[in-house]
Amino acid sequence: MSPTVDLHMHTTLSDGRLTPTALVRLLAERKVSVASITDHDSTMGLDEAFEEAQHHPDLRLVPGVEISADNPLEPNTDIHLLGYFFDPKSSDLQARLRRFREERDGRGQAMIERLGEIGKPVDWERVKEIAGDAAVGRPHIALAMVERGYIKTAAEAFRGYLDDNGIAFVSRPHLSMADAVTMVEQAGGITVLAHPLYIKNYEALLGTLKDAGVVGFEVHYAQFSKSGRKALAAIARELDLLPCGGSDYHAMGYESEPLPGAAGPPLEVVQEMERLAVERRRR
Repeated sequence: MSPTVDLHMHTTLSDGRLTPTALVRLLAERKVSVASITDHDSTMGLDEAFEEAQHHPDLRLVPGVEISADNPLEPNTDIHLLGYFFDPKSSDLQARLRRFREERDGRGQAMIERLGEIGKPVDWERVKEIAGDAAVGRPHIALAMVERGYIKTAAEAFRGYLDDNGIAFVSRPHLSMADAVTMVEQAGGITVLAHPLYIKNYEALLGTLKDAGVVGFEVHYAQFSKSGRKALAAIARELDLLPCGGSDYHAMGYESEPLPGAAGPPLEVVQEMERLAVERRRR
């Protein structure tokens, strides 16, 4: 059986619902061979995850993180970049991530204020309880909205309330794509564009990635259709970019949620990502 790879997952250190230990155990149970935990603006769960991974010799963990940045082709819209194979102990990287998390809390409070203004008040302290050790993100606010009975599922919050065009949306402080790439590279890593089909005019953006230093984009993404993946794979070949991907698992518990290992690139793609990271560190 060929190795199973999953390069996109989240834990309780961002907006996932499993601890790093629990997620690593689930990865081992599902016989995933190579995985990366990519919490938003945080690597705080990696020490715990790597410690647990020592008990599962058939599983290899790759350091990962997911960072929000500006879409250079669409003002006032976000893209997400996934960083891999960097040094999690980099003091410069950690200082930047810490500042991002602090900004997330301020943004979360502003969105809650907007919900209150439209008659759907949510308690900030309850949102922080849901977030736990993580910086507050939109999914935590969505879960608080579910508890209050405003919506039935967290996904509904991203259909008019908390999505980029939603009535309660507040944009984050800005980080350019170039700065995000540099930040990861200076810590010894490489970057990949996350879930491109969710980005307006994504094909034009994909054409800019290689010159920007991004080495690939998600093709094998669990929530993309077979036809969508096929089209993205063709673009990746044409642009000479790596076809990455994963489940984007959050352990939200809904029936159709893709589980770890449900999607991901071939092992050869991971090997090439690592080669590129080592090559850039030698420059």
